[in-house]
Amino acid sequence: MAAPAQTNVMAHSHRSRCSVFFNYSFLFHVFLSACCLQSISGVDMSFILPPLCKHRDVEAKINSAVLTVQNGNEYDAEHENVVVFMQSQQCYKCDLLPVARVNSSCDIRVDSRWKTRLEIRLLRNDKLAAATNQCSEANLSQLFVEKGKYKIFIEGQQDDEITCNLVTMTNPPEPNIPIYVAMGILVFLAILWNCGKYFYKRGYIHRTFCFWSTESMMADLGSPTNINPVDDGTPSSESIAPPSTKERLKSLDTFRGISIVIMIFVNYGGGKYWFFKHSKWNGITVADLVFPWFVFIMGTAMALSFQSQIRRNVPRWKMFYKIVKRSATLFLLGLLINSFGVRNGVEFNSFRIPGVLQRFAGTYLITATVFLFLSPQHFPNHVSKFPGIRDITRFWPEWLVNIAFVAVHLSITMAMPVPGCPRGYLGPGGLEQHGKYFNCVGGASGYIDRMFFGESHIYSSPTSKEIYASSLPYDPEGLLGTLNSCVLCFLGLQAGKILFVYTDWVQRTRRFFIWAIVLGGTGILLCEGSLNEGWIPINKNLWSLSYILVMSGMSFFLLMICYILIDVYKIWSGAPFSFAGMNAIALYCGHEFFSGRAPVYFAVPDTHAALLAINLWGTAFWVLVSVYFFYNNIFLSV
Repeated sequence: MAAPAQTNVMAHSHRSRCSVFFNYSFLFHVFLSACCLQSISGVDMSFILPPLCKHRDVEAKINSAVLTVQNGNEYDAEHENVVVFMQSQQCYKCDLLPVARVNSSCDIRVDSRWKTRLEIRLLRNDKLAAATNQCSEANLSQLFVEKGKYKIFIEGQQDDEITCNLVTMTNPPEPNIPIYVAMGILVFLAILWNCGKYFYKRGYIHRTFCFWSTESMMADLGSPTNINPVDDGTPSSESIAPPSTKERLKSLDTFRGISIVIMIFVNYGGGKYWFFKHSKWNGITVADLVFPWFVFIMGTAMALSFQSQIRRNVPRWKMFYKIVKRSATLFLLGLLINSFGVRNGVEFNSFRIPGVLQRFAGTYLITATVFLFLSPQHFPNHVSKFPGIRDITRFWPEWLVNIAFVAVHLSITMAMPVPGCPRGYLGPGGLEQHGKYFNCVGGASGYIDRMFFGESHIYSSPTSKEIYASSLPYDPEGLLGTLNSCVLCFLGLQAGKILFVYTDWVQRTRRFFIWAIVLGGTGILLCEGSLNEGWIPINKNLWSLSYILVMSGMSFFLLMICYILIDVYKIWSGAPFSFAGMNAIALYCGHEFFSGRAPVYFAVPDTHAALLAINLWGTAFWVLVSVYFFYNNIFLSV
């Protein structure tokens, strides 16, 4: 907790500011000193007051709006003014924070991504009055539209009674219009591509552009030697069926390609739309989908790869050697990626150790080893004692191991004592729960990483920091979450087993659908269909049990859709995502290396439209690279 003297220093350092940005990072010490501020009235609050704000035009930037607080009363600025309290509704169980003192007029930049809790109170002789009905949080809170301009008119102060009237001064255009335009362009290009393929196969394009060719004209009319051909009973080359070959599962490549393309897009910024970025703590956004999809796909591909090696009688010790080698390679690549962007040399005292590829490495090592040594020699595809669940009963040892993983994860999460924190704490710390558990970021998961790696070797800016003003480092790819990612990979492995155990596509899709409903439903039950109030909230930072169950259910469903469209009915070839899926590791490393560099990124205006365009171009660039790799038979793997 900051001392009052420290708070005054902070306040005076900001007195020269004429506008206030809706950002809480500089206020968390103030919050700790305030201690249940919104229930206090008639108390000396001078030691926690924000600086006095003067009028100045403030420009609305991306993901923000401008709120002007106009005070119609005349009084002594040193002894009488109003205090503006704000907080994002995204901040769960967080108290309102004082962001500005207003004497006459003040422009405040407010967050437009989520609903803003807003309240105004009268301050007289350093005594803070209770909020009146019209100036209360219930009356003023609302979702401000991006680039909008709003004004609150404050009038009257008899007997500490003031009125607040919030009006919209400028009604801006819909901020999501660039997304709609981009979707329309992509749909148009897809239609154009498919029409081009159709006309090409029908020969219309050739006839249109080669009409002057005598050779093509003779081919259309037929040559004299072809008239009345004699059938000698020998089948033509066109009538000979090609030899049957084992085809690659295109639906899996496509699913992997969809994941890597979305990952590249969100990593490049996603046009600075909040739903294309990771969730601040609980909940799911688009960016929270792709990592678990990759883990699931890794398990499915593992089943296909290992069964092929087992059928070729590859010794298991050789397979285990490949597992260790691949895990080590992924881990080292992850460390290399963590060093990208360092210009003055890597400082090992503050070098981040966990990461995305490091999590892949640990998950693959554990799941593949368990599968290798506990799975039967051959997958059952015949009638067994329990034909309806033979994809489970023949692999019961693996199920026991993964159930143990879940039990260990839950036991550590819910029962491990963490200094200064309640048992089973799953929150982001900081301002959450009224600041009672400020240094409890991530509960047991965060505590284990800080003790094992050290605070300087894990991610220093977790997604919760912006909203909850937490100060402790927290790594979403830490140690404890690896247990649940192994379970998620195992469920992807289960999808691969279904492809071998059941030979009929109807049985396969039925099993995919059942698993999707059971897993997704269980995950929703655990979080009680709530963002923050459930038993185990859906949380990507923690890799909570509800999160991996919902993600595995979604993965089963998407794999089912891709399988039906691509491998069964062949309605869709999977392009262009299938190209990206066959070179996913190359695209991941490449897009990380070129992040912020040409040719995938150039300086553009700070608007959704410009940023969305450049981020889409960066994503399209890597899709084109994957197409080039495919047609030049270049496939990079580890």
